[in-house]
Amino acid sequence: MRNNSKLIIFDFDGTLADTLGALMRISNRLAPEFGYAQIDEDRLASLKYLSSWEIIKLSKVALWKLPFLLKRVKEEFPGEVRNVRLFPGVIELLNTLKLQGYRLGIVSSNAEANIRSLLSQNHIEHLFDFVNSASTFGKGKAISKLMKQYHCTKSDVIYIGDEIRDIQAARSIEIRVVAVGWGFNAPTALMDRQPDLLITKPLALINALARFYPTPPTHLACL
Repeated sequence: MRNNSKLIIFDFDGTLADTLGALMRISNRLAPEFGYAQIDEDRLASLKYLSSWEIIKLSKVALWKLPFLLKRVKEEFPGEVRNVRLFPGVIELLNTLKLQGYRLGIVSSNAEANIRSLLSQNHIEHLFDFVNSASTFGKGKAISKLMKQYHCTKSDVIYIGDEIRDIQAARSIEIRVVAVGWGFNAPTALMDRQPDLLITKPLALINALARFYPTPPTHLACL
């Protein structure tokens, strides 16, 4: 199989969709059952500077409970979909990138059904070549498999994410990563992990990609 363009892979929560409020409500509903403190705005502000593992350790949730907690969060999410919106500029960004010839995909730790539901709700599901649900700390492995499936080299792929773990996932498989400053982790916390670039508005990604790929993507093929 030979592709006609570069592959841009997005995280979902906090990158394309503003799910923070929904996830906070779910998390607080489940707090009594799983034995951790509920999150208020002050606590949330401090968490924005921590990695996922640091947050897990701080919560004192037993590691054996973690898979069950994450499963419950995904199961509760459909009830919040109607309250979730895409970030301003995201739809315009995705349409522009598709017109420029980029292949687009999603690798997220949210459930595929949840992601597709929101994409369909916004009439943009057709813009993506794939939607992949990975484990919380398995995004690097998932992206690596997709690179093989689409016959892409490391230089053909860029991951876009809003969390420290997104940068870590990209670094673990040696691909470029663009961090976004409108999601969960604070921009300063992201910069400390040295992404290739940090952007603060979705449409800024268009110029960012032009820096990485000065030749139009329709003339740059995955191998």
